[in-house]
Amino acid sequence: MAHSFTVKVSDEIPSIIKKVESRVIKDGGSFEGNTERGSFGGKSFLGLIKGEYACISNQEIRITITHKPFIVPYSLIELEVRKYLG
Repeated sequence: MAHSFTVKVSDEIPSIIKKVESRVIKDGGSFEGNTERGSFGGKSFLGLIKGEYACISNQEIRITITHKPFIVPYSLIELEVRKYLG
């Protein structure tokens, strides 16, 4: 079951996407996409997490977590994703 949430951002979307892509790859994850939409994946200490993003306005990004370890709560993943976008 997927989980979606929206993050409001203060920087410009292209700048944020580039920063997040760099950080995800640096942390050993995968990132594909552009300033409109894309996908990402990474490892947590309990397993693989995958998701998608879509820019829904100049200040909002919609995140959908498509795969996560059963034991990891969505709230924890959401907190970490917000850190990446912050």
